[in-house]
Amino acid sequence: MSNSINDNPPRSTAEQRDATARSTGRFGDRSPSTKFFDAARCEGPGCQNIIPAGIYPSQRKRSFCSDKCRNRDFAAGYVVGTCKCGCGQTVLGRKDEAGKKQFLDDEHYYRFVHERQLGGTGCFRPLIEEYMGGDAKNTYKSSTLPTVQCSVAKFFRFAVRGGITDINDVRPATITKFIATEQKRGAMHRGYVGHLSTLFSWLIDEERYTRPNPIIPRRHYQNLGQAEARPYNDTNLAKIWALVEASGKYELMLAFAIGEECGLRIGEVANIRLSDVDLRAQTIFVRLPTKNSRTRTVPFHDKVKKYVVLWLERRSRHCPTDHLLHNKADHCFTQTQLDGWFKKLLRDKGEPAASFHFHRLRHSWATRLMNNGMELAVLKELGGWAKWNSMQCYIKVLPATVRLQYEAAYKKLQEQQDSGEDECLSLLDFAAMTAETPATSLKPAA
Repeated sequence: MSNSINDNPPRSTAEQRDATARSTGRFGDRSPSTKFFDAARCEGPGCQNIIPAGIYPSQRKRSFCSDKCRNRDFAAGYVVGTCKCGCGQTVLGRKDEAGKKQFLDDEHYYRFVHERQLGGTGCFRPLIEEYMGGDAKNTYKSSTLPTVQCSVAKFFRFAVRGGITDINDVRPATITKFIATEQKRGAMHRGYVGHLSTLFSWLIDEERYTRPNPIIPRRHYQNLGQAEARPYNDTNLAKIWALVEASGKYELMLAFAIGEECGLRIGEVANIRLSDVDLRAQTIFVRLPTKNSRTRTVPFHDKVKKYVVLWLERRSRHCPTDHLLHNKADHCFTQTQLDGWFKKLLRDKGEPAASFHFHRLRHSWATRLMNNGMELAVLKELGGWAKWNSMQCYIKVLPATVRLQYEAAYKKLQEQQDSGEDECLSLLDFAAMTAETPATSLKPAA
């Protein structure tokens, strides 16, 4: 077989698409996320194959005739930089990752983050590491621990800059100054105050802090009040959906549809497995981990069903995991990655897309269902909320619902007045009814 591009007989577009599908097993019908590429030589080390012209993903930057050549190219490695964690090791990757891939692997990245947080805590670093490795693990959920460490490390970096070298030198005034610094920096909430209060409670219990807890509740805590629901109205929701649909990324369309019709959190969407989706029953099983550590099953409607089918036709058969969604590298999405894809797609599209938050789809889902008559107990079960107060933050009573229910209640009231019925019972009438009723014997309480 000749390797010359010109030796190949001309093919129709349909033939080229069929040849592409046979050679890769990955690409189906033409979609907005694909485009026509000319024939090109495979970039795999030592490979002389010619990739035929055809329809391929529009984001393709390099050309390989097979996954074997792609993996061999990655194994050969291109130097794209030096690991940023400080280990001095060379980072290998693809040519298009030069200047972008900064760490050898995830372990080196987390080492870098850990060192950046604790590097300026001075003599308090052993204390922080002891607390985070012991009592904090028993107090907080594993998903909350990184936030706790960030809060504690941030405070002790502030303390070291202020010249404090002994834990007993921390006073309420120190906490007040730290809060003022955070507010000046732009921090909107004071969740870190609770983290510090728990730390000092532990130190007092261990007899390592000899003063009262420096966190003064009425002074240092901030009463933020009840958070309000922030659902998208129908117009804004349609605008954002149009942009997601125009991107041609079926993985994002499916994730958006699940958020809109099922109210799942973005981390729960990223964690869905193929076996969790039941197309016949139109349900999704939400597996652990969840925010309240409980599983649940949520129904979905036609939009999710449509895009599940479309995505499964394009889902890579080379994905090493059974996650429903995967990224361009055939790896399952993390919560951060999936959120980042949405932000990258929508941030330059103007409002309301520019300020899009996936979690607001959950607000929209809960608000829509409640305003259309769903019982709150059922909504709480579907949404996976542990407390009623938590669910209230997601529900907004729409003016149309207020007016509709007011009219219905007032109509019922008028009907009762017209019929002459009186549901109110005066205290005198109640006393008269009680006097007419013979008393029953009551046994004295033991």
